[in-house]
Amino acid sequence: MASNASIICKFSDGSIIYFRNAVTLDTATEVKSDASGLVNQAGGVSFGQIAQGKTLTHAGVKVQTDSAVTASFSYCSIVGVGGEIIGAIQGTGSSGSGLPRLKRPVRCTTGQKLFVFAQTIADAVQYGTLACYTASGKVQIFQGLGVDATDVSMTSVISGLTLGEALAGEQVVCYYATYPATNGLADTGVADGVNAFFAESSNGQLKAMMYAGKGNPSDDMVHWVEDSFRVLQNDTLTLRANV
Repeated sequence: MASNASIICKFSDGSIIYFRNAVTLDTATEVKSDASGLVNQAGGVSFGQIAQGKTLTHAGVKVQTDSAVTASFSYCSIVGVGGEIIGAIQGTGSSGSGLPRLKRPVRCTTGQKLFVFAQTIADAVQYGTLACYTASGKVQIFQGLGVDATDVSMTSVISGLTLGEALAGEQVVCYYATYPATNGLADTGVADGVNAFFAESSNGQLKAMMYAGKGNPSDDMVHWVEDSFRVLQNDTLTLRANV
């Protein structure tokens, strides 16, 4: 059963570009401008090329499974010319609503791309995702595939680095977190799972905990959570699921 991602992008000059592509579940997939011919725009063009010179101010993602409501949003990244993440866009499932303002505007240039990661909602271990901004303006997205009753290190989707390696010396100021299991992150009691992602120092001291939303069809766009903690070199981010 096919799934697709739609992204509405609104720019500072008031213009709109609609992006839509089939996506491969459990894989970050580039989404280009909609090529259906149903809207008046060039189709099949990457984000930076079709929006060159514009400034993106608002955007929202929906993921949709054909003839079903099982697709779930995990993250949407704006990837720069050098392969780094320069922005993160909020999203939801098929019935959600909203066109949120970006945390920070993005000036568009050829070579930038949009990537969406979607999953199927199921009562199983899933990929957990944390997208965050720092006070200095850096953007990072961490992810880990859950293993029942086991600590899993969440690492950068771009570099594979841990929280501390990727953001040493930075102050995280906001994040959104997703985990699309039908019954939640830790749904079989308190013995084996932790019902939030958690950041720790090298000596095991808790520094932050993040509840995860499903990004599912009945929700609005996943929310940015305003929270603040400083990241040091050996800090870790962990997902511990149970089903």
